[in-house]
Amino acid sequence: MFELTCEDTKITYGPVGFGGAPRLHYDGPMGEHVFEGDEIQSYRSARGLEVSVTLDRISHLRTITLTVFLPDLEFGDATTELSFQTVGIHATRRRAMVSDIAEGGSEPLELEGLARNIEFQNAGSTVLL
Repeated sequence: MFELTCEDTKITYGPVGFGGAPRLHYDGPMGEHVFEGDEIQSYRSARGLEVSVTLDRISHLRTITLTVFLPDLEFGDATTELSFQTVGIHATRRRAMVSDIAEGGSEPLELEGLARNIEFQNAGSTVLL
């Protein structure tokens, strides 16, 4: 389980939640949102895991996305929590009304992170996150 904070933003991400689907909770300047399963895109990259969600979509005119970068972490034998720093991006993409030229901008987020090793027990089996 990952908890990320930055000023007025708190993001919680579980790669495997109840029912086996990933879950992301966002509470920040773009409102409060909960995403599950296919609403979350994740990609392995040189930075670790890139996790993206669409916070707001108004037709084809504007899309606001959130992407956070989660580093690969190794927990020691007795370690259940690790602190780390990472970054995220609020990106806005606007489509021009007259042409197909897209305009956009982004706002970087410097995030304080806490990774927790959590056990889920389900019907006699244990899953470590």
